[in-house]
Amino acid sequence: MDLMLSNVIVESSSAENEKQAHPGPVGRNVDHNGAAFSISFRKALPMKAVVPRRKNVCEVATLPSKSKTMLTTSQPAMKISQDEDNQKYSFVQYKAVGKGKVANANKAEKLQILEKKATRTAEEVNEKLHEKKPILNFQNDSATINRLQTTSMFDRLKMDLPKIHLPHVKPLEEQVFSEQLIKTLEIHPHTKKNIKDFLGYTHLTVVQVMAIPRLMEGRDVLIRAQTGSGKTLAYALPLIEQLHKIRPKTSRIDGILAVVIVPTRELAVQTYELMVKLLKPYTWIVSGFLCGGEKRKAEKARLRAGLNILIGTPGRFCDHIRNTETLKLGNVRWLVLDEADRLLELGYEKDVKEIVSAIQGQWCNADDCSNVLKKDGSLQTVLLSATLTASVKELAGLTLRDPVYVETSEGIRNRQMLAETFEESAEYGDHLLNMEECVSIPSTAKQRYLVIPPKLRLVTLSGLIALEQHKKPSKALVFMATQDLVDFHYDVMVEVLTSKQLDSDDENENDADETNELLLLPRVVFFKLHGGMTQVERSSVFLKFRRAKTAVLLCTDMVARGIDIPCVDLVVQYHAPQILADYVHRVGRTARAGHPGKAVLFVEPAEVDFIKYLSDKQISIQEQKIDGIFVHLGQRLKCAQKTIARNKEQAAIVLQRRFEQLIAKEKELFLSASKAFVSWVRYYSNFPRELRRIFAIRAIHMGHYAQCLGLRDAPKHIMHAHTGPKDEETSKAAVATGTSTNRQKYQHSTKRRGKGIPHRSMGADGGKHERERRGGGVGLAMANFAKRSRVLNTSEFDSGFGPSRKKKTKQ
Repeated sequence: MDLMLSNVIVESSSAENEKQAHPGPVGRNVDHNGAAFSISFRKALPMKAVVPRRKNVCEVATLPSKSKTMLTTSQPAMKISQDEDNQKYSFVQYKAVGKGKVANANKAEKLQILEKKATRTAEEVNEKLHEKKPILNFQNDSATINRLQTTSMFDRLKMDLPKIHLPHVKPLEEQVFSEQLIKTLEIHPHTKKNIKDFLGYTHLTVVQVMAIPRLMEGRDVLIRAQTGSGKTLAYALPLIEQLHKIRPKTSRIDGILAVVIVPTRELAVQTYELMVKLLKPYTWIVSGFLCGGEKRKAEKARLRAGLNILIGTPGRFCDHIRNTETLKLGNVRWLVLDEADRLLELGYEKDVKEIVSAIQGQWCNADDCSNVLKKDGSLQTVLLSATLTASVKELAGLTLRDPVYVETSEGIRNRQMLAETFEESAEYGDHLLNMEECVSIPSTAKQRYLVIPPKLRLVTLSGLIALEQHKKPSKALVFMATQDLVDFHYDVMVEVLTSKQLDSDDENENDADETNELLLLPRVVFFKLHGGMTQVERSSVFLKFRRAKTAVLLCTDMVARGIDIPCVDLVVQYHAPQILADYVHRVGRTARAGHPGKAVLFVEPAEVDFIKYLSDKQISIQEQKIDGIFVHLGQRLKCAQKTIARNKEQAAIVLQRRFEQLIAKEKELFLSASKAFVSWVRYYSNFPRELRRIFAIRAIHMGHYAQCLGLRDAPKHIMHAHTGPKDEETSKAAVATGTSTNRQKYQHSTKRRGKGIPHRSMGADGGKHERERRGGGVGLAMANFAKRSRVLNTSEFDSGFGPSRKKKTKQ
């Protein structure tokens, strides 16, 4: 600082102050003009300070009025100019107050007022100076710089994530259990005891209280109730009660009396097991099931032996209708369509209509039917689902005759009571069959969502499972979009997270002695289940997972309908569903029959509008923070960092590196990851129009999604290697090396011409042809691929290897 003590001039505020005697040392000097000036060290009065020139200066604090010294040689002084023109640059102004002017007034009050004005003026001037230009600050800013440099990845993530403001949502509430006891039902005592011994139920659920009396009357019924509310038992009890009352007793000779159609094989097996338990007191009634994957010869043998209750999936049932002569449907008296909306979504609408017409046609043309079976002259039909879509309306009109609608939601029942006052109830029926107006989820299910960038999805999934298993060992369901995604995640998570179980043919048995300290889930068993597996594998996995106490099942939407697995405390929707009904049924796999449960939905920052979409549908969902997941992850992986933030970041880096290194080393895993990426692009490109604005293929970072699958290649290379035209040599090279031809050509040309040298095209036409062949970038390639991709199923997509073949029409 160039302001020296010799440049400071102190002017007295009045002539009287100069004449006053004041004790203390006084120094006298002469300036370059010969004028004398003095500096006195005494109790200071408010002074006027003038800055000599316009420049950045240090901030000057307000001087206290009771200070004994105003200026010292050790403090930085400010140059005061006598020129009145320079007073407009004054930093702080103080008005001098003389003794004569304040002799007859209260000095203390006026001094306080002047001090407040001076402080306010100083603050205003400081704010203006800060706005115009930065003030010189001689303080060391290393602490601020270090704080910015040491910001963790998760702190930056919190700043980048969009804030979601959800309105207050009041979801539709449904009571699961009623106060009515099972022993009060007018059913056989053996049935009551059987339910208590094998099922452990003492009270009826609300849907059972409302549906059983109507079904006992022989009415057609359309039932809508939330998942896990006991809909299967609601139609099974009246069905068995009416069958065992038939006299003379029914036998195998009477043939099929009841048909139950379900959408999946697992649900068929589960329904068959329930029927077997309920039929234990009535040994003369025989039940069986038909489903894909089983041997037709064995099924035909069971049909020839005779069945009274037949449970089946639509595809295999239609196959036997066309090819099995022993399948007689003339005596069918009860028809049950369980999960009716799912039957239509899977493309079974044609098959269901064929089954219904076959039953009605044979029923009407049968001449040798027993009079006992046909005395009421009607076929009783029941439709059940947790979500009733508009497509179910057409099916209900096709199959039901003067139906009774059973609704367990209290809010909708109140509307129904109001609607009954009108003579025409068609409009109200349309309202009930509109699923958008009625979405009910068990209140015991805690619904949460996680906003995660794509490149952290796999790490976050691993950490979430580890955290929930640490709280309470239980079973978890993880829903994924496609079969290839399930296969890939199963293989890579078993290798990285769990202790490897060696086969008998493995040579290196020393790996079994590896310590479990570095493994995240050493005692958790992983399973996978999807439609591409054989029936033997599916049945085995389903039974093992139901008996397990601590396990994780990676699956597709095939498991989302009707499957009742006990003790499932966590449901993870790793990929967002394409329709709202899938979300409801996925969440319904937990919190069944009044038990608590938790459901977590993964979304990325570009998909946060889906949370608002759910709120608009009266679904109450809250955000779950990721801090707890990665804190626990850092503790399990023993990342010895000084701070918790660094510990979380190091845990994510370490686990992601393990996945990437394993996939880069294993060729089979690399190919599996590539197939999974292609199938995910197919799935993401085929969202319905209602959700396409939320799940836009061009709005996401394809490279980050490839990274979450452990792939380090560019997405366009992966897409071209697995979707573009390939000759025999190219196909063999891609399978053998696990890399795309574009990548190989690029590496070969780079080695030949050196890095950093641009590739020269053969003229203008050659460059244009090269750009067309490469597709013009990732975004354009994804868009073009989405146009020509074919939808195999809403949730059971294949990887798409090989061109699609058209079915040959029979002439």
